[in-house]
Amino acid sequence: MFLVYKTDAWHSYASRDLIGVGNTILSAIALCIQQSKKEGKKISSEQLWNLENLKQTQGYDWEEEFDIEEVQTNTLL
Repeated sequence: MFLVYKTDAWHSYASRDLIGVGNTILSAIALCIQQSKKEGKKISSEQLWNLENLKQTQGYDWEEEFDIEEVQTNTLL
């Protein structure tokens, strides 16, 4: 399971807002794309690569970024 967060530009844990949950990394990325469209923004192909490989955007927006965190089900966080 993959948790999708919006964070500040520094990816600080205190700024994390949970915005979605995906079953796969691709579904989590699709949620990021959906959110960016909702905000009137576009995720570049470079950012899509970052999401798939680094599980975060870098330079998506001057104020906000996306983070994806993989978690196991039936475990304490």
